[in-house]
Amino acid sequence: MASYLVLTPPAALRNDEDARFIADKFSWVAFIFPAIWLLFKRQWIAGIAVAILQALVTAMTAEPRFMLASLLIELALRLLVALEGPAFVARRLEAHGWTLQSVIATDDLALAEMIYDHETATHATASGEAAWHPPALPTTKSENRTAFGLFENYGER
Repeated sequence: MASYLVLTPPAALRNDEDARFIADKFSWVAFIFPAIWLLFKRQWIAGIAVAILQALVTAMTAEPRFMLASLLIELALRLLVALEGPAFVARRLEAHGWTLQSVIATDDLALAEMIYDHETATHATASGEAAWHPPALPTTKSENRTAFGLFENYGER
């Protein structure tokens, strides 16, 4: 299952309507056109670096001895951009002052927006912004507790 990162502009409230939802999942467009996708997402340095690397790999394919190596390098480059491209976009926004408000685990953008709207509406106060409280962690070890992912994250060994 994919997830959506919800980022709000600098000095914006949590329920700001200009919040951006970035899908943190594999991008087929970034896999097929990595340099163009990066440039379209305004990742100038990474886009130019990928374009240069793709040109070098293309030049390597002219030599039959380097054909397999160049294909593997090209595949690795495409996978890197397709898997980590959305994280590049989120890091650029955070560097410009955007705030990560929430991570919503769903595959559908419309459902992610509905969950986020419900979350911000239930936490809204009269001033328009909710006070954030960390979730309560269990104090005793329970053997029948379910965990999300492979490992429990409650500080147990």
